[in-house]
Amino acid sequence: MPSDSEIEQLCTSCLAGMLDIDESAILPSTTFASLGLDSAAAVHFVLEMEQRMGIELYPGVTHDYPTIAEFAAYLGQRLGPS
Repeated sequence: MPSDSEIEQLCTSCLAGMLDIDESAILPSTTFASLGLDSAAAVHFVLEMEQRMGIELYPGVTHDYPTIAEFAAYLGQRLGPS
């Protein structure tokens, strides 16, 4: 199982590609809102992470876990112990 930091990196890489921004501009404390992630982009991101992680997520998960770090920690919990 990947660590939270590995999941953070995966999220960062995915978002950087989706938003066409440099990965270094995205910190673990960065909020999805500050990246300009609208609801359509958030759904696309969640679907991408579902596919990459092999788990099912609910569409509003980025509202409940609004930073990269919080979202990665949630994914780590869903995946189980490392």
